[in-house]
Amino acid sequence: MKSPEKSAFETILIIAVVLAIVMLPLAARAESGAMHQPPSFSEFDANGDGFISEEEFNAFRAQRMAAKAAAGKPMKGAKSMPDFQDIDTNGDGKLTEAELVAAQQAHQAKMRAAHGGQGMGHGMGHGMGMKLPGFSDLDTNGDGCIDAEEFAAHQAKYHPQN
Repeated sequence: MKSPEKSAFETILIIAVVLAIVMLPLAARAESGAMHQPPSFSEFDANGDGFISEEEFNAFRAQRMAAKAAAGKPMKGAKSMPDFQDIDTNGDGKLTEAELVAAQQAHQAKMRAAHGGQGMGHGMGHGMGMKLPGFSDLDTNGDGCIDAEEFAAHQAKYHPQN
């Protein structure tokens, strides 16, 4: 016969294992979603002076692009990202937080528009409030199956660079 303490421990252990299994995919999704967020002002401002110099901007961007490439997740919108001079709207040679945030928001809007409102990068939206396609969106002939042609048409429409 089991003691009540042992039964309680086993029950708690089972609950903990089940919770861990359930939470693992959520944690992975949260981590991958963080990769799609624009960097904060303080991440760019290496010396903490409240402004971003062109050197800080270029160094951080190069470091971030290299880290993403090394992780197998290159930045798909890198070619269309604005240069320092484009973001420095007052031309004083340094970026304020307002200038950086405005540029990031404009770039995100441009990327969403370029991808048919489907978000940026992998997975069309990743927690950005974007509607993911349903089965019926891909099953264009309504036969209950997604064949290679239907899948290829969807990929061509929403992921033309792949």
